[in-house]
Amino acid sequence: MRTQPAREPTCWARGALDIMEYAVARGARREDFTACLGHPRDPEQRIPVSRYYEVVEAAAAALGDPLFGISYIEQVQPASIDAVGFLAMASRTLGEALARIIRHHRWITEGERFGLDVAAGVACFSYVPWGPRRVAHAHVANMYAADCLVLAPRITGAPVQVLSLCLAHEALAPPQDYARRLGAVPEFGAARNEWRLPADVLDRPLPGADPGLVEFFSRYLEERHGGSAQLAAGGIADQVRRLVCEGLPEGVPALEQLASQLYVSPRSLQRRLAEAGTSVSALADEVRRVRALACLELGMAAAEVSLLLGYSEPAVFHRAFRRWTGVSTAQWRSARA
Repeated sequence: MRTQPAREPTCWARGALDIMEYAVARGARREDFTACLGHPRDPEQRIPVSRYYEVVEAAAAALGDPLFGISYIEQVQPASIDAVGFLAMASRTLGEALARIIRHHRWITEGERFGLDVAAGVACFSYVPWGPRRVAHAHVANMYAADCLVLAPRITGAPVQVLSLCLAHEALAPPQDYARRLGAVPEFGAARNEWRLPADVLDRPLPGADPGLVEFFSRYLEERHGGSAQLAAGGIADQVRRLVCEGLPEGVPALEQLASQLYVSPRSLQRRLAEAGTSVSALADEVRRVRALACLELGMAAAEVSLLLGYSEPAVFHRAFRRWTGVSTAQWRSARA
């Protein structure tokens, strides 16, 4: 029986069209984008993420701009992401704006991941592209970094101290060019795209804060995207999984801590997880199970795995493992061998 190929994730066509128009305004030929984008289309349509990457690569090549992603973001306006942009700009603080963008990010692009983790006074942003490594990944990673490091001081009216900047790609231009435009010399060839800022940056007030507009655009986006069960609840579960995974060595984060990191109330977090048919404890159990099997597969000792997963003592881990698999860790290893 033949299996159907997996569907490629899609993204909003508006992003690709805006990039094309920006490149054309800088001197690129519209024909340069015909092969990857075709003729101009409805910005509300969905296109494969790979098509978006092709547009980014065509724009950077046509303009001969090695830091195309940064150049593009430097002139972008909130309207470029439509209602999501207006919702963000109407938020009370920069942190609330970013949390709302991240919440709706799964709708803007299905295949990529953009996240924010706040711990120990540090705001850590991360970006994961979709698919096999390609040139567009570097340009889009630069876009996301610039979105945080360039737009944040522009919007709030104060400079931002960059604590660290790691990019998974190799340098596309001299390091000093990155430093001049992003405020820091990146570490190139890193394990992932990640940049850190002082967490108090997220508390900066936004000049266009408007609770009425927030309520209007929030309701509009919920209706437009098919309701909270599809977007908000599903997205929040993924974010909780990530935060639980990152905090496991210290134990499962408390509900209040997770809610604070996601800029929602504990009651709201519980409700939205319930809408997704899950809970913090269920997600933590799932993350621990997946991690335990992966670590044991790599040959790690059970005691070490127990510590890594934040269990109070090995016996608690062994009881959980038997509940997951029906066998002990030793029996599971033997069966795998």
